[in-house]
Amino acid sequence: MFSFLSATSWRLCRLLFLKALVLSLVLSFVFGISHSSATETVIVNKAFNGREIKVRAGGLIRVDLEELGAAGYAWAIKDLDKEYFEIVSVQTEGAPPRGDVTGAPAVKTWLLRAIKKGATELKFLNYRPWEGEKNAVDSFFLKVRIL
Repeated sequence: MFSFLSATSWRLCRLLFLKALVLSLVLSFVFGISHSSATETVIVNKAFNGREIKVRAGGLIRVDLEELGAAGYAWAIKDLDKEYFEIVSVQTEGAPPRGDVTGAPAVKTWLLRAIKKGATELKFLNYRPWEGEKNAVDSFFLKVRIL
């Protein structure tokens, strides 16, 4: 094929090329390096209050909000638009151990999946459940455009 390569050198080059190709395919499969199968996650916190975010249909939105659970305050989603979102998980991290009333803040995290294209909102209220939503001490609001 190439006059400057001997037959043995040519076979060695082909073998190295094939090994590199197979290795790259295996690594792509193992590590999931594919844009079509990757799930986009948009991460927001209190600093995003009132803003608009964009996420693709099928993508995830992670909302991190700090709360004073030891004082009885908890964040809650208000009127989730189930036509556009599904709750994947809700977790609280950094909550004080049972019986510890030091008032240390915790972070409540929601993972929401955007179901279909459109424009909608996410609303959260921070209140003591026994006092009700009308006595909320804080709120968080996002405009969401699902692409």
